[in-house]
Amino acid sequence: MSGNSFPAYTFEEILVGHQEIAKGICSVGKPMAYFQDYLHHGFYPFFLEKRNFSENLLKTMNMMLEVDVLYIKQIEQSYLPKLRKLLYLLATSAPCTPNVSQLSKDIETSRATVMNYIKYLADARLMNMLYPVGESFPKKPSKVYMYNSNLMYPIRPMEVNMQSVRESFFYNQLLKDNRLNEGGKNAHFLVNGMYNFRIEESMKVKNNPDLYYAIDKVEVGEGNMIPLWLFGFLY
Repeated sequence: MSGNSFPAYTFEEILVGHQEIAKGICSVGKPMAYFQDYLHHGFYPFFLEKRNFSENLLKTMNMMLEVDVLYIKQIEQSYLPKLRKLLYLLATSAPCTPNVSQLSKDIETSRATVMNYIKYLADARLMNMLYPVGESFPKKPSKVYMYNSNLMYPIRPMEVNMQSVRESFFYNQLLKDNRLNEGGKNAHFLVNGMYNFRIEESMKVKNNPDLYYAIDKVEVGEGNMIPLWLFGFLY
């Protein structure tokens, strides 16, 4: 823990003034020193406890399935294995376009039920669904993401894709006060119907002036290239 306290910024403030904001934060702290740890285990408060984080998070995920899905949605306990399997299948391939027909075969239920289950997982804050502009449930999402990057690690810790982690983090940080849809050409996300964002590891990319970039491995950005960590200061 850094011991520093920082204000929150709006998405628009970061978009316009990210360079000065990042310089100010980096003058008193080193966000990059904590960012990878946050992506791995910083979202949930029990990372401060001495217990095994992955084991604790798996227990929490299971409790969310039992309480936030089974109990609240009034689903019989006998369907819990299907929900667990669906969550595993999605978690090990997210972000992905869900193949509802294949998933229905994998968990032995109807395609309509698969779509309902995905919606239930999203309602329980285990998944996020990304739609093209103008579309929503019950249509199939263009992509599904884990609700936050921490959820990706306990399931297959040795096979986590860092690009998936970056995209999940970006989605999670913006979803509270912004609208996210499927991005346009070469973009991962369209934010608030106006800003096409592409998530990248570094600034060593061919810069498309029609896009904004959220860059992982940079402290201070420039122009349309914004540090990914800075979106953690939205709230």
